[in-house]
Amino acid sequence: MFRDITALNEEMKAARVRIFVGGMDPAVNAKSLRVQAAGNVAVSDGPFTEAKEHIGGFWVLGCGDLDEALMWARKAAVACRAPVEVRQVFQRVHIDWPRI
Repeated sequence: MFRDITALNEEMKAARVRIFVGGMDPAVNAKSLRVQAAGNVAVSDGPFTEAKEHIGGFWVLGCGDLDEALMWARKAAVACRAPVEVRQVFQRVHIDWPRI
C-alpha cells in the first residue's frame, strides 16, 4: 500500500496538481477540545466523534473540475485500499497555491 501511495504521489507531482499532502496520526492519539458553559475549554483524549472510519491522510489538489478530482480519487481509493471522500475547499478568496 505504501508503495502504491508513493507512486500516486509522484504521479500527482508530475501532473502538477498536488498542492499539499499529509498523513494523519491514528485517531486514538487525538485530543478533542470543547467549550464549556463558563467559557473554559476542556481538553480530552480521543477523537471528536466515535466512528468506524477515521481519516488516515489527505490530499489538497488543484483540479480543473469535479471530473478531474474524481479521476484522482479513484486512483487514491485503489492505492489506499480504503474509501476516499472528495470535497471542494471552501474559499472566499482565491489563493494561488504552489504545486509540490
